[in-house]
Amino acid sequence: MNKEAIHAALHAELHVQLEQLRASALAAREGATHEEAKPENEYDTRALEQSYLAGAQTARVEHLAMAIASLEGMILPQLSENDRVAVGACVIVDDGEMERCYYIASVGGGSKLVVDGCCWTVLTPNSPLGKKLVGCMIGDSFEHVVRGKSAEFEVYKVY
Repeated sequence: MNKEAIHAALHAELHVQLEQLRASALAAREGATHEEAKPENEYDTRALEQSYLAGAQTARVEHLAMAIASLEGMILPQLSENDRVAVGACVIVDDGEMERCYYIASVGGGSKLVVDGCCWTVLTPNSPLGKKLVGCMIGDSFEHVVRGKSAEFEVYKVY
């Protein structure tokens, strides 16, 4: 597996999300100032609601842009079999039924990335599963609830 390719796929995914957010923020801003949003009476709050939405979406754009910048500055650690899971690690775990592939990153949690035919789920160290994985080594196991059922996870590979 190519960790750099997984990292690049996350970077590309976040850029797609950023462009979508920018378009949404622009549409909300235009909606707030559009002629049809002009209040018809003192109880008409369409323009106000649109301006709140535009402000919130602009804040999300700024937050995601900062997240992308931090991802761009991230140095990918070269981990061996004896290293612990940390940010930048690719981790494969076995839950008894199947192997699951995770990429630990500071941003982009929940993203699904398909790289070289494998589906990678991005986890942040603050997510419930990320908290359990960070610090683990190959051979470590832990319990985690998946879809309402407790499952035993074993760390199979770290790189």
